[in-house]
Formats: sequence, C-alpha cells, structure tokens
Amino acid sequence: MYRGYMLRFMKSMLIPLKTGSWRQWAARFLFGLCFLLLCMAGRAEEAKDAKRTIAWAEMLVADAGLSREGELPIVIFVTQQGCQFCAALRRQVLFPMIRAGELTDSAIIREVSLDTGFTLQDFSANEISGRKFANRYSAIVTPTLLFLGDDGTEVAEKMVGISNIEFYGFYLLKSLESARKQLKNMP
Repeated sequence: MYRGYMLRFMKSMLIPLKTGSWRQWAARFLFGLCFLLLCMAGRAEEAKDAKRTIAWAEMLVADAGLSREGELPIVIFVTQQGCQFCAALRRQVLFPMIRAGELTDSAIIREVSLDTGFTLQDFSANEISGRKFANRYSAIVTPTLLFLGDDGTEVAEKMVGISNIEFYGFYLLKSLESARKQLKNMP
C-alpha cells in the first residue's frame, strides 16, 4: 500500500537536487519523513490492537461469575500456533465483529491454546493444560468455538473448523442467540 507513496517520495527527493534549493529539498524530506512515520505508527497501533483483542482463558471461575451476572455465554476460541485457519478467523471475522461491538455485549470471549505450556484454571479452579481442557469438549480440531454456560456445560453446538468464512459471522451470531436462549432456560 505504501509502495507507491515511497516511490513518489524518493523521486521527489531527487528532483530538488537538480533544480531546487537545499531548503526545498529539506522541507520535502521532512514532510515525507513525517508522513512515513505517521503511516508506520498507524500500522503498528493497528497490529498491536489486533494482537490481543481476545483475552486468554486463565481463570474460568472468574469468567463464570461474569457469565452468571450478565447471563452471557462464554465463548472459547480453541487455537494452536501455526494454524492458518485460526489466523484467518481471527483477522476476518472475530476482530471486526469485536471492534464493531457485535460480540462484546453478547458473550465473554476467551482463547485457549492447544500448544504445550498453555495452562488455565477450569470451572472447578483446577490447573489444567489447554489441550486437556479442549479434549473434555472433543475440540481437537482448530479453530473451534465452544459455547459454554457458567458451569462449563455446552449451551450451543460447537463450531468446528471453517466451512465458509463469508458466512461465519452469521453462523456465529445464530449460535450466540441459541446459547443465550439456552442460558435463560437454565435454572
């Protein structure tokens, strides 16, 4: 995206050397440098924002309390390092929906990794690996979205893999609606 701007900037640096004064060259250089820094800062801020929009599932007991208070389902995003489909789902569906506010008021979203070294406290406050937690729900394929109640029971059918990324957001909203209805019917 910035390649065209960079080429124009570099050409504009060469022209003043032949025809203009050094002041024109310095002014163009400073303007171009400021523009470049602003572009880079925007991209860095966007990348930083995109990295941790979904919090890690660390203490599901605390999340269960939030779920109970707000009558919200807990959505567990099961991922693993190097999963291209997880990255695509995160980038193309989940982050845009979170930024638009479509998910933040309707669910508690947490991420669980199947990778070695990832641990969390489950709904009984027991320390468990992410893989063992996912195995409890037969979530062995990534990406998987689990829809859980405040006691850890599934309140809607899990979404396994990506069949069609274009309609994934629609299916996600339908699953959330189903999960919320199930939560309201629970004692």
